[in-house]
Amino acid sequence: MKALAALLLLLPLGCAVDYTESMRPVRSRLASDMPGEALRSFDEQFPDSTGGDRLLFLMEKGNLLRLAGRPSEAIPLLLEADRLSDMLVGTDLAEEAGALLTSDLTRAYRGADYERVFINYCLASCYTMLGQPSEALVECRRVGYKLGVLRERYEEASRYRDDAFVRYLMGALYESTGDLDDALVAYRNSLEIYESDYEGLYGLGVPDRVKADILRVSAALPGFSDLHDGFAQSWPGIAWHVGADSLNGEYVVIVEESMIPCRQPSTVQSWGEDRLVRIAVPSIHYYRYDSPRLVVRSGGLSEEGFLAEDLSAIASRNLEDLAARDLARAVARAIVKTAVAEGAEEAVEELTGDEDSLLAEGAGFIASLLGAATEQADLRAWLTLPARIHVARITLPEGRRDLSVELGGVAVWSGTVDVAAGGVDFLFTRSAGWK
Repeated sequence: MKALAALLLLLPLGCAVDYTESMRPVRSRLASDMPGEALRSFDEQFPDSTGGDRLLFLMEKGNLLRLAGRPSEAIPLLLEADRLSDMLVGTDLAEEAGALLTSDLTRAYRGADYERVFINYCLASCYTMLGQPSEALVECRRVGYKLGVLRERYEEASRYRDDAFVRYLMGALYESTGDLDDALVAYRNSLEIYESDYEGLYGLGVPDRVKADILRVSAALPGFSDLHDGFAQSWPGIAWHVGADSLNGEYVVIVEESMIPCRQPSTVQSWGEDRLVRIAVPSIHYYRYDSPRLVVRSGGLSEEGFLAEDLSAIASRNLEDLAARDLARAVARAIVKTAVAEGAEEAVEELTGDEDSLLAEGAGFIASLLGAATEQADLRAWLTLPARIHVARITLPEGRRDLSVELGGVAVWSGTVDVAAGGVDFLFTRSAGWK
């Protein structure tokens, strides 16, 4: 009977939807630095999605369009994703009931907290690439509201409740429009989150550049001399310079490194009294490694960057935070499926009038197999997000300048940029996989 069970289990599992496996060709092309080919592979794997995976479809395709250098096409998809993520907040009782009989894959994908935040990051980068700073600031305010909600929801600093990198980027975007007051607020928020959350949760301390930008902006704002002096006394070893002025402009370079790790299934199953019970939950195999050195060069000038975000660590910790919930749901499903199998056996016994009927035992056995076969770990996640994000800032004389970007000694981007005196401009690029 156990041999039959093994054969029957192989059939439904062979047809099961494994999101990690479906995304493998897409991620393979991204790892080869071919975002256009990755987008084509995605379209082949997922021609369209109007069901429970709609949010995931919108986030993945919108981001792939962005990475392929097509921000104007990415924006409508990402805007729809932002709206849909708001609509999917809450619990659908019918979905929950269906999930108890099958798996969490029957539930609509709602996105992790960090994924919902990064929808707005992707939108802000798209608008910035298109030279639309006012629209990028709308996304800043939108993401600021989202992060405020997260902070209220999770008062304890033991999970993702704010984003230091996104706050820092908000500061740079505000600064690019001349809004130094809001820029300073955003930089100080970034500092606070690095100190209170990132160092303990993800092993990422406060970058010196964040402190330098706080010193620089507070020095430029009238009426903030006391605040500036207080920070300067607290950080005596932090060097800073004026940045963009009447003769020079500044480039903020954001390098997205590699891809976030996939989820893997962790499965346990047991056999007893002609019943097979399977429990499956998602997991992430995350390995921390030394950060590659980011260097931006132009002529005889060069600036080193800093690691601003470790999304791999955030995704891994996020799943750890939800592990107890996921396990509880899986155990509840196992209990319900066992009860269904018992009910099937009892129903056949009543119909046949024979408590020792092989037909009744077979009905319970088959129901048990079907319950185990439908138990699958939910491996869905936004898999085109970067593993880590690095930032560098370089001040350059006004005019047309050659610029090159290296990560870990490997060329990531090179070209010519136009530097506007007093301006703060942005360059978004990616490294296919330094590791």
